[in-house]
Amino acid sequence: MNVGGVKCSLLVLICQLFAFTRAPAQRQPSHTIRWWEAAIAVGAIGVVSVADRRVDDWVQDSRSTRSNAIARVFRNGGEPELVFGIPGGILLAGLISGRNDLQRSGGRVLASVVVAGLTTGAIKVITGRVRPDETADQYVFRPFSNHDAFPSGHATMSFVLATSLAEEIHRPWATVLLYAGATGTAWSRLNDHKHWLSDVLAGATVGFTTAKIIEGRWRIFGLGPPQFLSGTRVEWRVAF
Repeated sequence: MNVGGVKCSLLVLICQLFAFTRAPAQRQPSHTIRWWEAAIAVGAIGVVSVADRRVDDWVQDSRSTRSNAIARVFRNGGEPELVFGIPGGILLAGLISGRNDLQRSGGRVLASVVVAGLTTGAIKVITGRVRPDETADQYVFRPFSNHDAFPSGHATMSFVLATSLAEEIHRPWATVLLYAGATGTAWSRLNDHKHWLSDVLAGATVGFTTAKIIEGRWRIFGLGPPQFLSGTRVEWRVAF
């Protein structure tokens, strides 16, 4: 399957959703993240890291031409063309149609992607974790170096996009497909020997949490999304 064709098909599929009728999604109360919830998330990533070496060995032993081909497709879920192209397309559709709700939706998705990307980039620089294709020891960290395994950028981008779009589309079928795609992207980084299991788990956590905060579902330290991004969400319906 042509990689460029996959990217174009995904972009077209999202844009086609704009044509369907919409209904306001009911606003749910936001949840404030407690310190112990954050501690549990960090602790879980630490616990998972114990199995990083064993999981990496198992994935590489199971690696094949077929898994590499599948990974090439799923890898697109974290590529800039997709993660910036989709919110850009939503914003453009809102500007062309004059629909403020679409503009706000695109703004929320784009803001989620940008904030998650900056957060992951900062953590990568601070931790400086060495990738599995460069060392057999999962606990090699060289802060402020060119090593950037933790967390996985592809996992961050795929999960922030999936979570944000799931909140906007607000349909079970879309949520399942989006998270399945994001999980496939995270797996592709293990298959490609570019990340440890804890890297992709941390990336997924950053992406998921960022999207929830920007979408107004969660709050951290009492902070929520900027006011100009708030408003009625878009809910697309598909009639068969």
